[in-house]
Amino acid sequence: MLEDDFQEHLYEQKKQCIQRARRVFEKAINYYRTSAPELKEERAMLLEEWLNMESSFGELGDVSLVQAKLPKKLKKRRQTQSDDGLSAGYEEYIDYLFPEESQTTNLKILEAAYKWKKQKIVSDDE
Repeated sequence: MLEDDFQEHLYEQKKQCIQRARRVFEKAINYYRTSAPELKEERAMLLEEWLNMESSFGELGDVSLVQAKLPKKLKKRRQTQSDDGLSAGYEEYIDYLFPEESQTTNLKILEAAYKWKKQKIVSDDE
């Protein structure tokens, strides 16, 4: 009986430690999202570490919690310039598109379509 109570106590302590670790990761992710949005790569690396941590917890871990926040990796190209201002070709780089960013982009498109439709109705009436 005493052994069962001890095991249950250990289990509860582990759950509390995991909750504290999650709060630390959530605070860090919120910092990168609000205070340093230009540090996308660092934010993506932090999410990868959080995913690794959740998977290492076994049955106590919740991988789906982090997977919903993971960004999509986009390979992009930008034009580079030499020191004298001439075009020196293109360089490829990785950009990250986070889920909340793609939602705002979709909303902007919908807003623009709604405004266009409204303008079209007004111009047709005149």
